[in-house]
Amino acid sequence: MVDAVAMGGGLDERGREILRLIVGEYIRSGEPIGSRTISKMMHRRLSPATVRNIMSDLEEAGFLVQPHTSAGRVPSEIGYRFYVEGLGHTAKPTRSAEDYINQALAGASTPEGMMSTACHLLSDISNNVGIVISPPIEISVMQHIEFVRLDDEKIIVILVSQSGIVQQKLIRVKDAFSQEQLTRAGNYLVERFTGSTLPEIRRELVELMREERMLYDRLLAHLLESWSESLDEEDSSAEFVYVQGTGNILSKVDFRDMERIEELFRLFEEKDRLVKILNECLPNDPEERVQIMIGSQLGTPCMQGLTFITSPYGRRDGTAGFLGIIGPTRMEYRKGISVVGYVADVFDRMISA
Repeated sequence: MVDAVAMGGGLDERGREILRLIVGEYIRSGEPIGSRTISKMMHRRLSPATVRNIMSDLEEAGFLVQPHTSAGRVPSEIGYRFYVEGLGHTAKPTRSAEDYINQALAGASTPEGMMSTACHLLSDISNNVGIVISPPIEISVMQHIEFVRLDDEKIIVILVSQSGIVQQKLIRVKDAFSQEQLTRAGNYLVERFTGSTLPEIRRELVELMREERMLYDRLLAHLLESWSESLDEEDSSAEFVYVQGTGNILSKVDFRDMERIEELFRLFEEKDRLVKILNECLPNDPEERVQIMIGSQLGTPCMQGLTFITSPYGRRDGTAGFLGIIGPTRMEYRKGISVVGYVADVFDRMISA
């Protein structure tokens, strides 16, 4: 993949200024940009002919494309990346947007309500698709756990993380358990493993069962063995993904192809598939704040022409979820960066509290 920053280092000051002006004006207007338009916008006036030559060089370098022979230029994916790198990732939203975000999130009383509200805010303010992904259950630090009997073969496991996020998992068992036995098993796990992650709990349970040092009867040992084995299974994250504003895509001039829209709508509905795609492009280091993935960086053909702006949240207990927006590459990047970063910051503070 071409390194836009490295390529941008090969441009002189005039080339950089013209490229920034073209991308910014194209984001604003949606129309191919001609040399005369840029000539009038420049601080140091250059003739349209000189600007046209520089634009030709930028096109040859891969930063611009020309839709038609007689048309102006539009940014390529590399051009957008160069533009975004020049913005920085610390933009702040307007005061009215900050007030709106603070008031809306303050009205949410649970982590789940906060995730749903945050998703709505991201979509509403950016006029794109809002996405909120809860921390993966396998890395959550346990605060409380309960087993609830459904019938002789099915049990619901309710896990509360230190961040206050509640997640549920259905397990199937071969033995019949009373609710009293299930309560005892949950109490044992809370007393012994609060503050541990699920993989840590599983490793110690396996060791305890191997050494037969369990402090409860064999029936409960079978229950905990069934639960620990379920932790190795691939969990569906679909119920912990919030998506809002898919209809906003219909208002974007970039998406007039109905087949493309239908494919995107199917992707947003198939949340397991969406999470898999997004997880593959999320930053490995949750300490990094706002990150921007454009086009081919999203790793799948159906996401071409899209941008994902994301930030982690809820890292107090060493885990992280992610929130962000998905929209066309021709989006208001400064506005998107500001709202994603600010919502993540407020979310962090509220979960920590």
